[in-house]
Amino acid sequence: MRAARVTAIMAAMLLTATACDGGDGEPGDGGGSGTSAAPAGLPDVADGRLVRLLGDGTPDPLDGTEPAAQSGVAGPILVTPGGDGELVGLQTTYPSLFTIGQDGTATAVEGQQVFGEIPAAGVVTGDALFLVAGSGTEALVGTLSLADAAFTEAARLTGADTSVPTAAVLDLPDATWLFWAGTWWTLDGTLTEPAGAQPAEPPVEGAVAAARTESGVAVLTDSELVLLDESLRETGRSAWTPPADAEGQTVTAATGDGADGLIVTTAGLEQRRDSGSVLHVTPDGVTMLATGSKPGGGTPSTNCDDADVAADAAHLSRPVSVTLWQNRVVVADQACHSLLQLPIPAAG
Repeated sequence: MRAARVTAIMAAMLLTATACDGGDGEPGDGGGSGTSAAPAGLPDVADGRLVRLLGDGTPDPLDGTEPAAQSGVAGPILVTPGGDGELVGLQTTYPSLFTIGQDGTATAVEGQQVFGEIPAAGVVTGDALFLVAGSGTEALVGTLSLADAAFTEAARLTGADTSVPTAAVLDLPDATWLFWAGTWWTLDGTLTEPAGAQPAEPPVEGAVAAARTESGVAVLTDSELVLLDESLRETGRSAWTPPADAEGQTVTAATGDGADGLIVTTAGLEQRRDSGSVLHVTPDGVTMLATGSKPGGGTPSTNCDDADVAADAAHLSRPVSVTLWQNRVVVADQACHSLLQLPIPAAG
């Protein structure tokens, strides 16, 4: 097995991405380094820096419409690209659903249902978010309207492994697969009109995370990165080991990097509480993109003062969701009440 390789955070990074399946924020190939020019209203992405995109480190929720730079966000648990260039997310208080436009405008969508538990995963299809969300005994599967946050339930998933706090929606040519809390399911119907979900045999045993890649699916276990094609046939397998700064942390989310690698978040859920990391896991090794912990003492805002810090000394507390959007990696830190951004690394 190939030993994991940790490379320096200051290594050259690609800052642009093209869609691999038509979504504006999906992983893709790109090039360039340095500081990227951001769309109006969005903060610039800079090498070696963790920069806040939304939130102020306090649990004040986003409510109404306001500039993202001046908005709070309460315990975000999900971020995913929208169909019209926006970022779609969930916060753990009313109103739960929110969006951020390319101009930096953050908008909360009024609705009756609050989604407040991890793991959560979602894919925007048309005017709705296909959503898997829940923990413990069951998760809800259904569609959440982007217009009025009305939720239409299609199924409930059970049998969670509570030591695996991750979820994924894997839309493949032959079927849509759901990975939730260590369990595998296939979707009845479509993402726009789901009609149920059926338990399925795991394509990989011992999975702790999964995500779509350019050529299929990447599955992470405690010790290996397993690559599958779009029919879920294995095409490659390599060893991986968390860097020392991430040891004892739990994998909490993953997204594709535009090739066959994963951007992975980890958090100190059982050990090393109030710490977190962002990793780039590829067949060639592991790169630490950001790591750190919430400082003790002071006010909640000071504890999570992650507005603009060195990525290798980041104030991460509980990163639980990650995606690529507008040429940046976006991380949702639930405990620090923030959306944070990093440059997109060179695809693996």
